[in-house]
Amino acid sequence: MCGLAGIFHYADPDRTVDRAALTRMTRALAHRGPDGEGFHVDGPLGLGHRRLAIVDLSPAGAQPMPLDGGAFVIAYNGELYNHQRFRKELEARGERFRGHSDTETLLRWVARSGPDVLSDAAGIFAFALYDRDKRRLTLARDPMGVKQLYLHDDGRRVIFASEIKALLEHPDVPRRLDPEALNEYLHFHTPLFERTFLADIKQVRAGEIRDLQRLRAQGAALLGRRRFHPARRLPREQRRGPEGDPPERRRRAADERRPGGVVLLRRHRLHRGRRLRGEGGSAPRCFGVHFTGQGVIDERPYQESAAKALGLDLELITLDGSTFPEDMSRLLYMQDQPVIGHAMIPMDAVAKLASSRVKVCLGGQAADEVFGGYARYALAHPLKVAAQFASPARLMERIQGRLRRSASATAPGAPAVGGNLWKQLSERRTLDRIARNLRKGPAALLRWDERYFDNFTKVPESAWAGLLSDPRVLSRDRARQVFRDTLDASPATDPADKLMHWDQQTYLTGLFQQDDRMSMGHSLESRVPMADPRMVRFAFHSGFDLKFREGASKWILRRAVADSIPQEVLTRRKVGFDTPAETWMRGKHRDFVFDTLTSQRARERGLWDAPGMARWLDNTSDPLWFDVTWKALCVELWATLTLDGGYTRYSTADAAAPTVG
Repeated sequence: MCGLAGIFHYADPDRTVDRAALTRMTRALAHRGPDGEGFHVDGPLGLGHRRLAIVDLSPAGAQPMPLDGGAFVIAYNGELYNHQRFRKELEARGERFRGHSDTETLLRWVARSGPDVLSDAAGIFAFALYDRDKRRLTLARDPMGVKQLYLHDDGRRVIFASEIKALLEHPDVPRRLDPEALNEYLHFHTPLFERTFLADIKQVRAGEIRDLQRLRAQGAALLGRRRFHPARRLPREQRRGPEGDPPERRRRAADERRPGGVVLLRRHRLHRGRRLRGEGGSAPRCFGVHFTGQGVIDERPYQESAAKALGLDLELITLDGSTFPEDMSRLLYMQDQPVIGHAMIPMDAVAKLASSRVKVCLGGQAADEVFGGYARYALAHPLKVAAQFASPARLMERIQGRLRRSASATAPGAPAVGGNLWKQLSERRTLDRIARNLRKGPAALLRWDERYFDNFTKVPESAWAGLLSDPRVLSRDRARQVFRDTLDASPATDPADKLMHWDQQTYLTGLFQQDDRMSMGHSLESRVPMADPRMVRFAFHSGFDLKFREGASKWILRRAVADSIPQEVLTRRKVGFDTPAETWMRGKHRDFVFDTLTSQRARERGLWDAPGMARWLDNTSDPLWFDVTWKALCVELWATLTLDGGYTRYSTADAAAPTVG
């Protein structure tokens, strides 16, 4: 992975690029590329690049990379897993390569065939490619949005970069809060689609290709946008599960993703990463985190059990929360925006540890959103189907019986991979919720989308009403409409698949941003095999029973590793990447939270209602206290860094060029 930045005067081709601004933007991304720095300026275009050398360590892999004497040039961040396949095809057509990088493969491939060939790419990437003859700049992002690309477009010029912090180094990029981004964050935990927290900065959407070109005849700018997504129809012969895949296909897929012997331990997913590496090669090293103190979930027994069973070398780092206040500002600087949850704390620690040992890691991100890891997906499907043929009373009786039977046993002869999904669904609160819907009549069961929306947004509007100085910022109706419109546009037909598709386009892209910033903040490349477009495509076209079966979520993944993963790990009840952040915020760091959210600067900014916020912070017994306070804290710290200019204390924009060699 690397970092890129650029400026393109698409409406003023005779205007030159501000080299000083481009240099500052590029050096603000120094953490993404300690192995090299490069620039390319050609008339109205300027590209900057910071290099983290992985595939081709020679100068032939340096960027920005030109082709045909500069007729084409690319600045690229990512990893193209199947680049060897396309390299062979290009060589068969007569292309002569200078080096061995996937960057050169991508450059030649897109330059010769056009950017629409990206629908065949398997990998994670974001790039800018310039065609000098056509005066056209193409910006593109991988179909799942694992890598990010942000831009500011003023109607005559586009300024773009891998991270928002690089854009803020350009003097012409405004810093204005987008109120609708705040509304989306408070409802969905992340701004949606192309929106960011800054009104004048957007992001290229997952799977989007943007073309900016000078129209010589009209003397105007042309903006073309199109998207590609892995959820397209598979040839029938490819619709096979893991047991039906030929060994050579499994080996080829493993070779393409092989990270050089490391697995990054996130939650208890190292076993999945190990299996995806294939059967050959040396044992990867694994890295994890352990928390001390009260209010923690001790994952060490599960981490150690999985590592021992697979013969892996596990190394843990211990956190006690003593540096929580200092860490929060630094981590939000790295993130560029308020974040989903509090997993960034352990992710940062694990990435720091791993980067001291290796340059590449694997993570299990996207498994839940692609293969159905949440109970809420399963709930949408059977109720909608059952509502069409059963009376409420009879249906309730059958549901309770099925849930209780499934909670105590799996199907005869089946691997012991689950029961936990049904245990979650059979909890009293879940059954009570089902009963309430049944009493409303069968039609209520059809409103699976409403149940999901209420479950996902979690915090009611009333909880925020007394905290925001302008209550109009918050609109559950606007949030609900975006949710419904996205479901309606989904190519899926099954309710559970529609919900997974929603999460893939929204919640998951926020998780990918978090993963990218925490890993690249320590110059560590993080690959996510579960987001491979081929994996997503297979899952999208798999039936419901391959995702949910025998009381287990992600059934097909559990089945694939059932012969090598300890049962206590395989059948463990699902938990998030939990931290003691709530304990810290209620306890030893409560003053930090209170002082931040009631400070003079916070009152002057006027985002929060000062008396309402003070009352809320004192009401620590409210069950929503942590969820609300965490988001408010993230927003306020972000505003201090971004809107007030506090980010400059962390910026590397004034650093010298890297010493390479």
